[in-house]
Amino acid sequence: MVDLNDHFVLFVSEDQMAATVQLIEKYNPADISEELISDWLKANKITYGINHDAIKSIVSQCDESIFPISIAKGTEAVDGIDGKITFVSEQNDLINIDDKRDFRDIKRIPSLDENEKIAILIDPIDGEPGMTVFGKKLPYRKAKSVKMSAGKNVVYRTEDQSFYSEIKGKLSVTGNKIHVHNTYEINEDLSMKSGNINFVGSVVIRGNVPTGYRVEAEGDIYVYGLVEASYIKAGGNVTITEGVSGLKKAEIYADGDIKIGYINQAKVEAGQNVIAQNSIMHSECVAKQHIYCHSGSIIGGSCSAGVTIEANEVGNKMHTKTEITIGVDKSQFDLESQFTAARKTLISEIEKLRKLGEGLENKAKAGGGLSSKERIFLLKQKNTLQVTKNKLAKIEEKIDSLKVNLGDEEKARLIVKKVLYPNVDLQFGKYRRTTDSTHKFTQVYIEDGEIQINSL
Repeated sequence: MVDLNDHFVLFVSEDQMAATVQLIEKYNPADISEELISDWLKANKITYGINHDAIKSIVSQCDESIFPISIAKGTEAVDGIDGKITFVSEQNDLINIDDKRDFRDIKRIPSLDENEKIAILIDPIDGEPGMTVFGKKLPYRKAKSVKMSAGKNVVYRTEDQSFYSEIKGKLSVTGNKIHVHNTYEINEDLSMKSGNINFVGSVVIRGNVPTGYRVEAEGDIYVYGLVEASYIKAGGNVTITEGVSGLKKAEIYADGDIKIGYINQAKVEAGQNVIAQNSIMHSECVAKQHIYCHSGSIIGGSCSAGVTIEANEVGNKMHTKTEITIGVDKSQFDLESQFTAARKTLISEIEKLRKLGEGLENKAKAGGGLSSKERIFLLKQKNTLQVTKNKLAKIEEKIDSLKVNLGDEEKARLIVKKVLYPNVDLQFGKYRRTTDSTHKFTQVYIEDGEIQINSL
């Protein structure tokens, strides 16, 4: 029997992943079989990845050109692919330059809608072990699944392996939990670091709101500090613990209540109540229900409420003009008066233009004809008439859009616990009166078509 070691040398790579055969002396192919080579490989412990086509090439002919020839090859281990989580909700906080209203629009707050898909879990893909030419298994790294679970206001749905938001709010990923918070918090004064705020939930600011900033929220807004000449608008309530020093530029709007320390030179409008802990000074306040100023005074400016206004004092010893309006919105009432006067003027102008045009047309029909100057004048008259009619239509549209009435003036009350000073303009719907003396412990209301001032 032929000893293959006399003709061949077997080389195994250092990592045991490849085996090759090198020819050292020519042989007679008739003396060698595939079985003989297979036994020789087994004797050398080569058991995996054997290249049977190479064996056939060796036994078919003694061709030096095929050597060295690969006789066996191992298989590399395939590491597992870890599972992952892919966030599909838009979380980019960059703001488009076209959306900027001023330089304080630094960034937007990425927000989620109710039932919006947040993220998808992707399952891990397991790996496979490798094998050397000696039949030894090679280890592989096992795939890991993502340990992520639904936190506050988030639900996980197994049918599509996805997380969904249960509310409108802001995404927060802490540790291995996904949360959606309906409150956005800033633990300092607003600055260029935070920029203007616009959020779908509620906003909490544990600091001040300096001049020029805007804070808008679909929920409530809480400011644990002072608001300067800024813009605040909430779909819910607004709470400002210190107060607002508005410099005649601050605007505070809420669909619910506005609770505030004090109001100084600001415009404040509430869908329900305005509750000031201290004074309201030189401001324009509107509440569809009540204005309460229990511990302070209302001095200067105007206050309008649908039902009642209650204050410690109204006006002051200096007789500063102060306007109190109940049952109607003072600013809307004044606008309606202006628009009504403008409408009256326009109607008068339309009538004059119409008569002028009719006179010229009648002259033309009488057969005398019109001079060139009169024809030009008639054309101008028709154009001016149409322009004036368009102005009237716009004025009437504005009048229809006004929301003048806040409540029933017959049920309205002004309650002054201490002093109602002179030079306070009182308006209950269409009824008006200005105080000319000091009244103490007073209530003001409508009775028999007149404004009555009586003791509590």
